[in-house]
Amino acid sequence: MDGEAAGRPVTIREVADRAGVSISTVSHTFSGRRPISAATQARVREAAAELGYDPNPSARSLRTGRSGLVGLILRPRYAVAGTPDRAETFNRLVGAVATETLRHRTGLIHVPDLHDPAVASVPMDGCIVAHPYGGDTALAELLGRGLPVVTVEEDPDQPDLPWAVRLDYPPVVEALLEHLYDQGARDVLLLSGTEDNAWNRRPRETYLAWCSRRGLAPRTGLLSEGLSMADAAELVQPLLADPDRPDAIVVATSDFAALIAEVAAAQGLGIPDQLMLAALTDSEHTRASTPPITAMDLTHEALAERAVELMLARLSGAETPAGPVFLTPDLRLRESTRRSG
Repeated sequence: MDGEAAGRPVTIREVADRAGVSISTVSHTFSGRRPISAATQARVREAAAELGYDPNPSARSLRTGRSGLVGLILRPRYAVAGTPDRAETFNRLVGAVATETLRHRTGLIHVPDLHDPAVASVPMDGCIVAHPYGGDTALAELLGRGLPVVTVEEDPDQPDLPWAVRLDYPPVVEALLEHLYDQGARDVLLLSGTEDNAWNRRPRETYLAWCSRRGLAPRTGLLSEGLSMADAAELVQPLLADPDRPDAIVVATSDFAALIAEVAAAQGLGIPDQLMLAALTDSEHTRASTPPITAMDLTHEALAERAVELMLARLSGAETPAGPVFLTPDLRLRESTRRSG
């Protein structure tokens, strides 16, 4: 038990090195998250026994002073605004993070307000910060405390922080815009949200660059994620009634995309022939709309899996990665942007 004899905890990296496997293989051997051959499992368990490594977080915490708990901070202020069905995107993320930590036999605590005095006494070995803002104050506070942090999406003002899982928006947003162009759109309106995070910034940057390359006049607007459906409808109705309305709209949130479809139908506008419509999130709102709405799915289950793996690797002493992990959103083309002719 050389690690214990040395008076320090054995890390998962040391077990991986002793067994001649990757850190993720060690993790999956003990979590059962993915199938590992019997021979490899035996080699990993033998290495763990030789080093005195205990995969049980509760048992480790008694010896190391760690709590076995990881925090989760959901930064968007409107993440839980309105009814539960409006929060489907974030429900998926939170549920997936909880499932992944459970699979790895690690505890999870949700941190609603980092500056609440009660939170300061909650033991966290590390913290996952989801969808941080540009120049995010909560992220800066955690980093200042020296707490291990992993971000789901990047602080757009600090895009190169290495302990991060990022969505690669530009190629997917450009593919959507090219699809609209191929279907005849020449006046595309982008309705972004007002939260200053990567989800709003990166698609807007990509849209403006695409308009410049295509020689099209950019047309942008804002629909705050915190608007009620009634308030959003009041803003959308005159836009669609204007003779100078766009021939395609890309809107940030899926619920507002479905709302725009309803307003268009009430005004006698046919989708997609008179107005094409797409959203930068996917949910039951876009899937169940009439017609179904083209949308970009943020693959929150994959984001959660990689973020938890990164956090556990960091807590186990893994070397700092060369850069963020990039995942690709899924573009789901549907009837709202497919013109027959």
